[in-house]
Amino acid sequence: MPFFAPSVTTETDAHLSFLEQQCAQLRLTALDLTDGQARSTPTVSALSISGLLTHGAQVVYGWLQQVRDPSLVATEEDYAQFNAALGLDGAFDGSALPDLDITEVLAVFDRAVAEIAATRQDITERGIDLDAQVPVANPWMPQDFDMTVRWILVHLTTEMARHAGHADIIRESIDGAISYQLNALADGQPWPPEGWGDEG
Repeated sequence: MPFFAPSVTTETDAHLSFLEQQCAQLRLTALDLTDGQARSTPTVSALSISGLLTHGAQVVYGWLQQVRDPSLVATEEDYAQFNAALGLDGAFDGSALPDLDITEVLAVFDRAVAEIAATRQDITERGIDLDAQVPVANPWMPQDFDMTVRWILVHLTTEMARHAGHADIIRESIDGAISYQLNALADGQPWPPEGWGDEG
């Protein structure tokens, strides 16, 4: 799981690659945590790593359905089906916790992230235009909002980056592990790296 996103070629590749990278960074905050640690709220916030992973899964999966079908006007029944596909029941805002352990939460998150590759394939094979208009069906957004596939992809990346940052702080509060360290450990690299912290 690289700390940096890979090199990109097209605008679509950039949007999807950076989204994948931010999702990977959020997932990494759960590395080697117990279920109790993943569910804990060690800061003044009610957010937990398990809660953020669950919320992130719903956000990524739900929005990507509109990218894969820009004409979609999602209903409550659609959202129930999205939840069922992920293995969830209910809405999760980052503070609410599903009745799942961290291994199950990570599996839910992985199912959502797999939608990024499916979206990449759909955009390529079906020629989905980043400028394609998407109907606004969210009660918290102005009805005259100009929403496009491009906007959704940028929004998703910024939201996942925000939550990865939340999770970074929570993880540091649990055991002091920082993102560079978690990336190194996930890649089987020594921590700290040679020369880390040397003056000069």
